[in-house]
Formats: sequence, C-alpha cells, structure tokens
Amino acid sequence: MTFTRLRLSGFKSFVEPTELPIEPGLTGVVGPNGCGKSNLLEALRWVMGENSAKSMRGDGMEDVIFAGTGARPMRNMAEVALTIDNQDRRAPAAYNDSDTLEVLRRIERDMGSHYRVNGRETRAKDVQLMFADMASGAHASSMVRQGQISQLISAKPAARRAILEEAAGISGLHARRHEAELKLNAAEANLARLGDVVQEIEGQLQGLKRQARQASRYRNISGQIRETEALALHLRWVQARDLTQQTNAALDEARAQAAELTRQAAETSTALLEAEDKLSPLRQAEVERAAALQRLNAERLSIDAEGARAREMAQSLAARLTQIAQDLARERALASDAAEQMARLKAEDLNLVAAGEGQEARLAALSDAQNEAQTGLTALETEADRLTAEAADLKARKAQLVRADQEAQGRLARLTRERDQAVAELAPLDAELARLPDVVAAAEAVATAEQRQAQAQIMLTAQEAHTQGLAQAERAARPPLDAAEREVQRLKAEAKALSALLSAGQSGLWPPVIDLIQVTPGAEAALGAAFGDDLDVPADVGAPVHWRHLETHDQQSLPPGVTPLSALVSAPPALARSLAQIGVVEPQDGARLQALLLPGQRLVSRAGDLWRWDGYVAAAEAPTPAAIRLQQRNHLATLEAQTAAAEEHAHGVRQAFHAARLTHEQGQGAEALARKAAREADTTLAAARQALGQAERARGQADMRRQSAFDRAQNLEGQCLDASRAAEAARIALADLPDLAPLDEQLHAQRLHIAEARTQVSDARASLETFRREAETRTRRRTAIQSELSTWDARGQNAQAQIATLEARQSETETERAQVLAIPGMVAERRQVLLSLITEADAARKEAADALALAETDAKAAASQSRRLDL
Repeated sequence: MTFTRLRLSGFKSFVEPTELPIEPGLTGVVGPNGCGKSNLLEALRWVMGENSAKSMRGDGMEDVIFAGTGARPMRNMAEVALTIDNQDRRAPAAYNDSDTLEVLRRIERDMGSHYRVNGRETRAKDVQLMFADMASGAHASSMVRQGQISQLISAKPAARRAILEEAAGISGLHARRHEAELKLNAAEANLARLGDVVQEIEGQLQGLKRQARQASRYRNISGQIRETEALALHLRWVQARDLTQQTNAALDEARAQAAELTRQAAETSTALLEAEDKLSPLRQAEVERAAALQRLNAERLSIDAEGARAREMAQSLAARLTQIAQDLARERALASDAAEQMARLKAEDLNLVAAGEGQEARLAALSDAQNEAQTGLTALETEADRLTAEAADLKARKAQLVRADQEAQGRLARLTRERDQAVAELAPLDAELARLPDVVAAAEAVATAEQRQAQAQIMLTAQEAHTQGLAQAERAARPPLDAAEREVQRLKAEAKALSALLSAGQSGLWPPVIDLIQVTPGAEAALGAAFGDDLDVPADVGAPVHWRHLETHDQQSLPPGVTPLSALVSAPPALARSLAQIGVVEPQDGARLQALLLPGQRLVSRAGDLWRWDGYVAAAEAPTPAAIRLQQRNHLATLEAQTAAAEEHAHGVRQAFHAARLTHEQGQGAEALARKAAREADTTLAAARQALGQAERARGQADMRRQSAFDRAQNLEGQCLDASRAAEAARIALADLPDLAPLDEQLHAQRLHIAEARTQVSDARASLETFRREAETRTRRRTAIQSELSTWDARGQNAQAQIATLEARQSETETERAQVLAIPGMVAERRQVLLSLITEADAARKEAADALALAETDAKAAASQSRRLDL
C-alpha cells in the first residue's frame, strides 16, 4: 500500500483546491521560505489522525482552516484527501474491496472534523489503526519533521525501540494491545462493581424477610382485634334493645296525651297555611314589578350612553374626512408634478435625438478628414526628405541646412510661446472645474433623498394602517365596556331591590331571630318548615314575645341515621334546644322515621316537608315566608359577591378601553408626524434632482473646454519637440557640410507646408475627439432621462392609486358619518318610550307593595293564633 496523491482545499495556505501527485521514486517540493512546504507534511499528518493542535502549529484545531488575508476572505471549511494504492489488498476487510483507498478528513468551523474512507463515515481510531498497520501514521518515524534527526540521536532506548517496531510493522499491534488492555480493565472494574451490587441485594433480602415476619404477626393480631370488637358491639346491641322497649312504652302513653292537642293545632295550621298561600304570590308579584322597574331604568341609562357615543363618533368621523381631503390634495399635487416632469424630460430627450441625427455620418467624415490630413502630412514629409537628399547630391546642402536651422529655431520659439499660452489656459479651466459642484455628491444626495422619500412614504402608509387598526381596537373595546357596566348596574339594582324587600316591615327595636341565622344553601326550606313564623320572633328578652336561652341538659336523641338541623344552621343559643330536636331526612324516609320520634321532635326535608312527633304531616307544596326570606338572604350574599366580581371586571375592561383610546390618540399623532416627514422628503428630493441636473450640465461644458485646451497643448508640445529635433539636425548637418544655399528656399517652403499639414492633422484630431465626447454626453444624458422617466412614471402611478384609495375611504367615511348622525334621533324616541314605561312600572310596583302589606297583616294574625294553641 503506497501513497499516490494528496489533495488539499482550504488547508492553511492552500485556499484553492490543490492536488499533489506522489509518483514512484522520489518526489521533491522546493520553494522559498513561507511558500507552504511544511504545510504539505502537516496535511499528511492531519489526514492520518493527528489530534494535537500544538503539533500543527496552532492554538486550536480550527486554525488549520484558511484564515483569510487582506485580499481574500476567510474560509469556513478545510479538507485533505490522501489516495492510497491498494492493489495488494492489504487494507482492512471493511475497505479491501477496491484497488484504491481515499482517506478524507474535513473540518468545519464550530462543527468539528470527521473522516471518510471511500465515501463512508469512519471513526478517527479506525483511521489511526489502519495507518499504524501500514507502519505509518501521524507520529510515524518516516514523517521526518524539523529537529527530529537530532532528537533521534539523543533519544532514549524506549524511543529507539518504537522506531524499530514501526520499521518491523508491529506498531499497529501495540495500539490494538493497548485498546484490548483498556477493555479488559473496564471488564474487571465491572466485575468488582457486580460483587458490591450482590452484597447490597443480599442485605436488602434480609430486610425484606424481617418485614414479611412482621406483616404475618400484624395479620394475626388484627384478626384477634376484630373478634373482640364484634363481642363488644353485640353487648351494646343487647343494651340498646332493652332501652328501646322501655322507650316505646313511654311513647305510647305520650301519643295518647298529644292526640287531642294535635287536632286543635291542625285546625289552626290549616288557617295559617291558607294565609301564607295568599301571601307568597303577592310577594313574588311585588319583587317582579320592582325588578322590571329597575331594568327599565338601566335601559334608559344605556340609551343615554349610546347617544353620547354616537356624538363622539360623529366628531371623530368629521375629523377623519378633513384629513382625507388634505391627503387627496397632496396626492393630486404629486401626480401633477410627476406629469410636468415627464413632459419636460420627454422634450429634452427629443432635443437630444434631434441633435444626434446624422452623427454617424459626421463621425465618419471627421475620421476620413483626419486620415487624409495624416496621409498628406506623410507625403509632405517624404518630399522634404527627398529634397534634403537632392541638396546633398547637388552640394547645396549647407545653405539649405542654414535656412532649416533658422526656420526650425523660429518655429520652435513660436510653438513654445503657443504651448506656454495653452498650458496657461489650463489653470483657469482646472480652477473652474474645481469650483463646480461635485456631480457624484449630487447624485448621492439624489439617491439618499429618493431612499428617504421612499422610506417616509412606506412609514406613512404603515402608520395609516396602524392608526386604522388602533381605531378599530378602540371601537372593539367599547361594547365589552358597555356590557360590563350594564351587568354591574343590573346586579346592583337586583341586590338593592332584594335588600329593600328584606328590610321592609322590620322593626328596628327588636330584630327577628331569622336575621341572626346563617343557613347552608339548600336548607332554607327545611328551616322554614321546622319553625314557620317563629323565626320572626326576636331573641331579645325585653320583647313581649321572644326566644329565651335555656341550658341544654341530657336530651332525647333523634332516630338513628337522622342528621340534626343544627348541623346545617348557625343560630343564636336560644334556638339550640329546638334545632337539636329537629332532624333532616330524605323525603322518602320521613314517613318511616316519624313513628320513631319522641315528644317535641320533628323531621324536615330539604324540600320543606314536615313530620311531627304527634303525627302531624305537612307536604312541601310552597315555601314558607321564612324559607323565602332565608333564600333571599343567601341570594343577596351571592349577588353582592357577583357585584364585586362584576365591578372588578368592569374596572379592567374600562382600563383596557382607556388604554386603547390613548393608544389611538398617540397613533394619530404619529401619523401626522409621518405625513409631515413625507412632505419634507418630497421637497428635499425635488431640490436634489434639480441641483444634480445643473451640476451635470455645468461639468459637461467645462470638461469639453478643458479637454480641447489640453489636446491643443499636447499637440503644440509635439510640434515643439519636432521643431527642436529639426533644429538640432540642421545644426549638426551645417557643421559637417558646406554651405547649401541653393536649396534653402525650396526646403523652407516645403517645411511650411509640413507645418500647415501638421496643424490640419491636429485640428482634424481635435474635431474628431470633440465630436465623440459630445455624442457620448448625449447618449449618457438620454439614458439618465429614461431612468428619470421610469421613476416619475412610478411616482405618478403610486399617486393615482393612493388617490383612488383615499376617495374610496372618503366615501365610506361619509356613509358611516351619515349613519352615526341618524342615531341621536332614534335614541331620543326610544328614551321617550322608556320614560312612559318607567312611570307605568313605578305605579304597578307601588300597587303590588300595598297589596303585599295587607296580606302580611292577615298572615301575622293567623300565626299569632297558631302560637297560642301551641303553648
């Protein structure tokens, strides 16, 4: 197995994918210091499993990834692939099915590195063992590093032995042996822990055996206790049976004595029940009419609130219509401005098109003129050369050279003055260019203004939508507040009516004992059936008729299984003896248990049934006044709790509504600021575009003048150079040759023609360059005009769309305002109808109260007669 190729990508200095073939024999890599030779050796060690960042000359393993330079960005991944020849099939069995092996290691920032062998994910240890079996690896002696030779010379015997083992190809066996030793040590540690676990389980087993013996003993003792308790219960049952026989004999004698009294009491009770039957419907009618009156008053308050809300909404809609009208005027102005700008730009574009007509033909003509002038100049110069040669042949070159020298000196002086004058003209032009506004800065100002204008428009649109959402939230918060306030008013009215009903007819001197009783909900009918009108008697001993507290001695017990009424009622001590002798039973058990009652005892059901010890039975057909009063007191307590909860809920809803209103007002203020910012951005953008247009025109004209002057100065510089060279050549020839006077005049004339031809060439070149610059300027301006036309067209379309939206919103708002303005009239009509209904309901309530007072007087008289018979 031999290495055949090394491929690197993003590894240290090898930022681009680089492939290094390793051919048979020696492969050398040469280069200056710092070119990456050492990086190749480190790449081999890294791909073979090196895990020490320090040995890779880094602080962390991620330092092998290309970190970037001033010219190239950093990379986030590095990989090295090593190709191995496996034709001898010496690779591990898992990878021995291919003639070549490709070992690849890849590392990514913050994600660690992983290995692949022929594309399959592999553990780092498997890669290290594979290279160890090949007598290679990241720390193999064949990988000679800097300073390793000196280390080998001074190495200890153990280090030298490792080198020899690696040369013998058994270093992989040492790695496997080390791994096997680790596994063996782990197995021995597991066996030691297993012995500890067995000892712990044996201890738990002994404890469980002791608990089992204790449980068996507990079962035996429990059986003996049950037998003893059964014997004690049997003895108590025998005693109770004897006592029952004695009590039944006494009960028969008492029943005979109570029969006569029961007959008389029955007649009085019948009269009392008839009076109470008449009283209950009257009380119910009075309560219903009072409640109806209260509901009408609450509805009147709700109608008044609805009218106030309608007026507030009408004012809000009027303000919104005013704002929409202002927005429409602004958008229409924007649309008009866009149309004017587009018309101006189109006219300018037409002018540029007209100015550029025929520019191709003109350009070709100027180019032909330049070529012709250059051809003529070349011909003249050739002719001058010919004349010079002829003068030499005619031995007249000396005079000709004298005239040429003088002529060249004069032309050089003239050209020098013209050149200096042309150069002097460049300074004012440069100063003028420096004073001109910066076109780039003006363009950047336009771009900034456009961006700010777009942002301002986006913010305005978003703020308008946000303000509408806040208005909707405020409107949505109003109905829950109205409902919560109506619920509070309803509960307060019902509680007030019920409180007034409970306090009606009471004397402040001796309050009845019923007002001092707290009864479990559901037991009111039972208490009312047991006591009747006795609950209207006060507990004050100063009253003519009152409840007096008597000490409780040994009392007779209620029948078995009967719950005393005292368990369901909290009452003054004066009623303790009576409550202890009244039992609460189910309706189906009353008749069966009545025969077991002792004298003075009673049975009642929660529904209001009554069974007395003397055989008297009263079915629960209608609740007694006392039961109704108790139910009303319990209901009043419930109403007070509900009222407190409703007030708390209404307070929360009210706070939410006020918060929504405040948020809406803040949103309206933010919308006004956003609209102001949008108008200011539009003004700034228009001013910036105007400044950009002026700067571009002024700079274009100044550039043309400056370029023309520069070209003229360059041309004159060339002519001065030519004249200087001609004068120098003439002086040299004049010094070497005799006088060449015969040909001076002809040569002088020829050189004048050359000067004119050069001037024509220079003029033709300047005209050609000037025309080209003007054509390019027109082309750039037309491109800028097309861009501005697109921008203004988009702004015009946006303005039209916004106008359509605002007009639709204006129509909707006007319709809504018309509907809101119609509400106060309807509210006034409904209020007038309610006032009439309230007057009628008040009269009906007073009439029901008078009838109830007469009926209560009759009922009290019948109750007094019944109490006298009971005594």
